[in-house]
Amino acid sequence: MYHIDIMTLFPDTVGDVLSESILGRAQERDILRIETHQIRDYTLNKQKQVDDYPYGGGRGAVLQADPLYQCWDHICKQYDKRPHTIYLSPCGRTFTQSDAKRLAWEQDHLILVCGHYEGIDQRFIDECVDEEISLGDFVLTGGEIAAMAVADAVCRLVPGVLSDAECFENESHWDGLLEYPQYSRPEVWHGRTVPQELLTGNHAKVERWRRKQSLLRTRERRPDLYEKLDLSSKSDQKLLSELERELSRLPLPRLVECRPAKEDDLASMEVILAQAKALLAPIGQWNDNYPAREDFEADMALKTCYVLTCCGEVSGFFTLSPQPEESYSAITDGKWSSNEPYAVIHRCAVAEKWRGSGLADRMAAEWERLALTWGLEWLRVDTHKKNKAMQGFIRRNGFRYRGNVLVEVPPPYDPRRAAYEKRLRHPAPDVKKTS
Repeated sequence: MYHIDIMTLFPDTVGDVLSESILGRAQERDILRIETHQIRDYTLNKQKQVDDYPYGGGRGAVLQADPLYQCWDHICKQYDKRPHTIYLSPCGRTFTQSDAKRLAWEQDHLILVCGHYEGIDQRFIDECVDEEISLGDFVLTGGEIAAMAVADAVCRLVPGVLSDAECFENESHWDGLLEYPQYSRPEVWHGRTVPQELLTGNHAKVERWRRKQSLLRTRERRPDLYEKLDLSSKSDQKLLSELERELSRLPLPRLVECRPAKEDDLASMEVILAQAKALLAPIGQWNDNYPAREDFEADMALKTCYVLTCCGEVSGFFTLSPQPEESYSAITDGKWSSNEPYAVIHRCAVAEKWRGSGLADRMAAEWERLALTWGLEWLRVDTHKKNKAMQGFIRRNGFRYRGNVLVEVPPPYDPRRAAYEKRLRHPAPDVKKTS
């Protein structure tokens, strides 16, 4: 059993906090024992005074050595060996995850001393304290908060407190890295989507994404930690190269609006269209005559054309229609998963300046959101057989290849298209409990 004794002027407050949740359950299972001791109970002063004015003058008071010693000595006499004693002090060495590991695995009993007022008598520190620890470069009114933080950080590493070592081995500071971002249900919240890598079910891809995000966070938020990392492995070097490319791109703003396209948007849409055609020219997916302004005007008339705006400017467009696509009924080399109604995606592109920013993923989230508002549970899309970038994008966003379809294009363009679909998931309904 791991023991922690806390010497404090506020034992009830400290004890209540450390008896809840995970640490409380660990104490119930006799993995831990955390006890608090009221320093005032060990003074000979009838008024229970434990502090006095400092020698040399100055404001405030100092905790006296003897009440501290009597409390400390009472704790020590209950054990066969002297416990490792820590004074929580702003003058101490800054506490780190490495210290938490050391104290959890190299010690089995700690005494945490909470100071107050202007501090404690140095003679007690010299005689009884093994080390001084600080939470950081700031001052608190007392050591209780620091003691609770240290106790929590140490105790969660004691074997048996957490269900598995993985619960703490992937967290911030364990190996010098900050932890990657975490996500939970629903998949789409306020227009923000869960990164597609986390939805693939591919553990290798998930771990690679997490490593990459940890590197990015550490680099941006804690350059002091980042400088100490050993990133010489081939896998890390590849991740760093990817990060350099991504960081050179324009960051996606927080507010991205999706709305029906209007006539005033056509000029901006034609600029994006020209950029997309230049990108697709080598594979011949879009040509000089398609798509054209007239196609977007027709989509607008049907209210199926949408634009995405960043910082107030049109940055992407797409067509999403609830009407069945005639060519999809003649699918070959496979079949659709269902005959249920679906929404079909056409004519989508993002502005060149926003490529690689995540705007395309935001667009994919809008496809899903709109289709669900229409009561449709399926999305379908097709793309050129040689358009590997689009195929990779839609696969990453949860679409599955279903076969081939033929579309109407003038010769000599290839009419063959790879067809994909995605089954949409409705958000779980709120269930209100009744008594």
